[in-house]
Amino acid sequence: MIIIGITGSIGMGKTTVSNMLRIFKIPVFDSDRVVKEILEKNYDIIEKISRIWPESVSFHQKQKKINKNVLSKKIFESKNERKKLEGIIHPLVKKERTSFLRQSEKYFLVGLDIPLLYETGMDKECDYIFLVHTTKKIQKRRVLIRAYMTEKKFRLINNSQWSFEKKKKKTPYIINTSFGKLVTFIIVIFYLLKIKFRGK
Repeated sequence: MIIIGITGSIGMGKTTVSNMLRIFKIPVFDSDRVVKEILEKNYDIIEKISRIWPESVSFHQKQKKINKNVLSKKIFESKNERKKLEGIIHPLVKKERTSFLRQSEKYFLVGLDIPLLYETGMDKECDYIFLVHTTKKIQKRRVLIRAYMTEKKFRLINNSQWSFEKKKKKTPYIINTSFGKLVTFIIVIFYLLKIKFRGK
């Protein structure tokens, strides 16, 4: 089994690239989706968060619900707070990822969509890495149309991740999404063929 890590900063097009892999029946682990499910459904985690960041939790039909907008604002303004939340959530994400890889052993290729791939050291677990990238102008335009997104929050999120230049030094396969989905798809196919013939 060959593991492809898919990473890049916010708004670069990771989800688009992951969906393109799925077209070829390549299973992809979506870290963001797992985190979302944990924050919405894991009541032990919701309880922990309510004790540490009570302002980020409200009651809805007598159940505690996390306001992800409030929580994200809190953690991206403080590295210590972000590390605290990562310490709570990342072990559960790791458990889900391990289970995904175990269940996907029959596949030749699998993908791991992990925004903080390099920052968490997960690049060492991958055979190849797709670094998804676009211009700062396009990135900003994509991100700022999202609900509850502000320029300040966008800047804080970007600053919490490695720069493109730093990631580039790790010599990943760079997928530029600046020229539309068709060009992106062609680049993805090119790299998949390259990996197929090179193997591990």
